[in-house]
Amino acid sequence: MHGRRNVLTGSMFLFFFCGITGNTFGTVIHPELIESDVTDVLMLEEISKFRSGAGHDFSYDASFAYAGEYFGATDSTEPDSSMKHYLAPYATHLGDASTVPVYAPFDGVITRVTEEINDDDPSIINKRVELTSVDDPNYMAVLFHIDLDNDYPQIKNDWPAAVWPAHQPDDASYVTDTLSAGDLLGYADMRTGHDFDIAILYSVSSTEKYWVSYFDLMPDTLFTTYGARGANRNDLSISKASRISTPIIWWGSRNDDDWVELQTVPENGTLKIAIFGLIVFFGRPVNRRTS
Repeated sequence: MHGRRNVLTGSMFLFFFCGITGNTFGTVIHPELIESDVTDVLMLEEISKFRSGAGHDFSYDASFAYAGEYFGATDSTEPDSSMKHYLAPYATHLGDASTVPVYAPFDGVITRVTEEINDDDPSIINKRVELTSVDDPNYMAVLFHIDLDNDYPQIKNDWPAAVWPAHQPDDASYVTDTLSAGDLLGYADMRTGHDFDIAILYSVSSTEKYWVSYFDLMPDTLFTTYGARGANRNDLSISKASRISTPIIWWGSRNDDDWVELQTVPENGTLKIAIFGLIVFFGRPVNRRTS
């Protein structure tokens, strides 16, 4: 059976501004839907920035659609970049698919599960999972390279056979496809990889969709864990204007500017984080300055 992680959450009525330059929107207000860290933050060494040059281009793909259904972002004005976050655990946590936990970031329903096959070793197979928010179905989290718990469908709503030769029928024997924030989805498959990743798709309509940063939906009550390790919210995203002015020419190679390295947690760091969480949990408000 899948486990559940205890989640400390603050007010769900705070909102903040996040710039997305699209076909019709200059500034969008996103709800703070994230109620749980997607993994154990203390296991992470570094996080790639939104619109970085880490990994591969993940921005706009005109072929990522079929019969009028768009599976990803539709904003063709985005420059090539990685519009997701790679989460890189410390080396001591690499080498298996049973150490680094992956949790549901919000209450949601699994709306798609597809297989991912390792290019270098086809025997290594893991899952790409789409989790749609029940509080706001316009937001969907995409989690990559997951050893998915057996309670959940191992294949669901696979890519259409017309565009995906490896299409598989839905898994009919599973316990549930519904999760609460903090429920254990499974474990990151770190058998050969350095990281796993998360993306957030925001849908204005069926034909207008944008990738947004996971951290754009995270309240301060959760971000404090990252802040305690030296992370700054603004440093985790590269603006569209900045990416346009500095196009990526280093695909396939390491660029330290693509990453935010988290500071080692001091001996009393986890205690401070726990105390802060308890304060928030028992009702003291935490306000974000918007000026």
